[in-house]
Amino acid sequence: MRLSAWLHWALAAYLWLVSCVSLGNWNAQAEPHFIALLRAGHKLELGDVGFFAFVTLPAILFWIAYRRRSLWFALAALSFDVVWLVMQVQSWWLPYLLGTTKAWQLAYAQGPTTKVLPSFGAHVAPDGMHFLISVLLVAGMVTAVSGLRQMRGSKRSM
Repeated sequence: MRLSAWLHWALAAYLWLVSCVSLGNWNAQAEPHFIALLRAGHKLELGDVGFFAFVTLPAILFWIAYRRRSLWFALAALSFDVVWLVMQVQSWWLPYLLGTTKAWQLAYAQGPTTKVLPSFGAHVAPDGMHFLISVLLVAGMVTAVSGLRQMRGSKRSM
């Protein structure tokens, strides 16, 4: 569970970083970064708080699950992970694996982003920023399930 907790903190920190600070083509997105918005005079909105809470809550829940060896906190965190993974799969991996429409390809091509995987035909690769989100998320989920299995096994042997 400890590794999963650390992976979830790494994911939360990464999401805060790419949302707040421009890293060039790595996180070149259509909307401005959070710090740039604040500097331009925009106020903190409920949606901003919701986003940062959504990306941080699984890390908090997994940390509590690790410290207390709590199945329930871990399952709550995994439920957030499942929602996040479904969003990633729908947004990035299905269009990459199954191909996508010209309109989506044109919208995606609006800005330069760093790619890790190759694009081909109508199969547009996720940008590096989202690729790393997926890697950290899946790694956190796999280690969480493994930790839960170990925790369950150790409780049976008591």
